[in-house]
Amino acid sequence: MTETFREITWVGGTHTFDLGHPWVRRVMSYRGPAPAAALGRFEGGNYSPEDVERLIELGLIGGGMPERDVEALLDAHVRGKPLGPNVIIASGIVAALLVGAA
Repeated sequence: MTETFREITWVGGTHTFDLGHPWVRRVMSYRGPAPAAALGRFEGGNYSPEDVERLIELGLIGGGMPERDVEALLDAHVRGKPLGPNVIIASGIVAALLVGAA
């Protein structure tokens, strides 16, 4: 874990999210979403379902969850679901990347 990880109780368990993981940072630098821009979209209410899904996905992978388990959680609790509850999760994990987990 890096200094930017955050443990969040979400969908029936406590999950570790870490956008600061080196692999995740490389992915974000090539294929977005750019962290500061994503946070700005959340604050301005201009986010997309893809922003929410991708940040949760990358956060879980960075936190150590196997990709197959991440896909199952996304299918069950993110894709095609109301955005509101997941926006809170996504904005929290991108904020942790920018300011630290504390």
